[in-house]
Amino acid sequence: MTETELKIRLEEADRARLDGLPALAGLRRAERRTESLVSIYHDTADHRLAAAGISLRLRRIGRRWVETIKRRTGSQAEGGLFSHLEREFPVARRRLVLEGPDPDGALAAVREAAEGAALAPVFETRVKRVVERLAAPGGGEVELAIDEGEIVAGEARAPIREAELELVSGEVAAVYAVARELFPTGPVRFATENKAARGYRLAETGGADAPQRPRGAGTPRFGPEATVETAARDVFRDCLGQIAVNFAVVADSAAIEGPHQLRVGLRRLRTAFAAFGPSLGKAAMAPLAATAKEMGRVVGDLRDADVLMSEVVAGAARLGLDPAARGALDAALEARRDRVREKVRTALAGPEATAFLFDLGAFIEGRGWLVASDYSQTARLAAPIGEVAPGLLARRHRRAMKLGRRIRELDAAGLHQLRKELKKLRYTVDMFAPLYGGGRARDYLRALKELQDSFGSLNDAVMAGEALTGPEAPGAADPAAQRAVGWTLGALAVQVGDDRPRLFEHWDRLADTRPFWR
Repeated sequence: MTETELKIRLEEADRARLDGLPALAGLRRAERRTESLVSIYHDTADHRLAAAGISLRLRRIGRRWVETIKRRTGSQAEGGLFSHLEREFPVARRRLVLEGPDPDGALAAVREAAEGAALAPVFETRVKRVVERLAAPGGGEVELAIDEGEIVAGEARAPIREAELELVSGEVAAVYAVARELFPTGPVRFATENKAARGYRLAETGGADAPQRPRGAGTPRFGPEATVETAARDVFRDCLGQIAVNFAVVADSAAIEGPHQLRVGLRRLRTAFAAFGPSLGKAAMAPLAATAKEMGRVVGDLRDADVLMSEVVAGAARLGLDPAARGALDAALEARRDRVREKVRTALAGPEATAFLFDLGAFIEGRGWLVASDYSQTARLAAPIGEVAPGLLARRHRRAMKLGRRIRELDAAGLHQLRKELKKLRYTVDMFAPLYGGGRARDYLRALKELQDSFGSLNDAVMAGEALTGPEAPGAADPAAQRAVGWTLGALAVQVGDDRPRLFEHWDRLADTRPFWR
């Protein structure tokens, strides 16, 4: 049996809020039940089952013991959605069963992975589980399990507090529809690992959770024979993973890379929608793209505030900015950044941003692009991506080349537009370059990256000019801060002048580089 579930990490306040949520009562189809569960996970001494993507556990439910084997499926969704093959059967007392009827090959998979090595307990989970059977809006049935407890590995312990929404019947979109009702506001923190992964880490390192870090873009793993639909799904999933992780990073930390990677993830998603739109259909993506654009604008204010302090003003300081003047400007900028961060966190925890995460997940996993009346869509979706990718790459390349043909004549606004087109080209190339490999793809990417980097000081100058001048600018009434502003803008002007010839040089290099898809 394939088990599909959405896992969401809970804070203590989330748990209390769920208990009193009117929507929960409206969705309930049966009386809630409470269970005390003890699960003992077994493996070899060198964790061969885990390496093979298998978890093997004995679970005590009241006085009964149940053995469960879970095997990872070939593809794993992002954004808290887990899918695996599950085999569960009763056993006598606390005793593993490795032989017997094996209709789906689960027992054989355990034996093969263990390679004859002894199996022994590695860690335990002890939880109190509250179970609800819910009717999903739009059809289907979902089981909500709220788990509170701990993982135990020797003397080490780690808390468990999470909600699992498991699909019982209907389409996978039902899981997201229920989640949307139960979590109308955020911040939503999708689980990136299940209990087993956390338990193994606890047993190996003494800590169950990896440090929270910003997440960048992943590398596509589909080959040229993959269908357009499969390629689109994988790219969309990776975008969702990047966005969801960095939602949590921005909510929980002041890591500078968090807002940056969140904005990149939102831009990658919009670029992917544009790339795959002709094949999948643009209309279904339009609402998600519009929300992603607005969210990118909001989080962009925080990213700009981070860059202004950590790079622009810091760079001017290295060129001799008076420390006292810099201190005055930094204090004003820090206060402004704090205000912007709170504004961004409020927006990302709001109903529109929270619904966006669930709607995007439902769109991807529920194939929200399908249009029953579009009879030609099936053929477009089934086309090999290796045949379609050259046209997608060429379209983006032509747009950038057309805009940059007069690069030496462009004003600041024109250069800014060119920079945005180059970003879209870069995201599209990153999607499809792995289909080609080889030196030509690397040469093109290198030339494109060098050109993008050449826009750095120009973009900084435009952003700093807008942020540091005017009556509402940080430190506008402080003479010391204003001295720092003047120095910073002057240093940037010099840098832009020095970088401009390099910008033209790198443009010429890209224009002369033969596209690798031809």
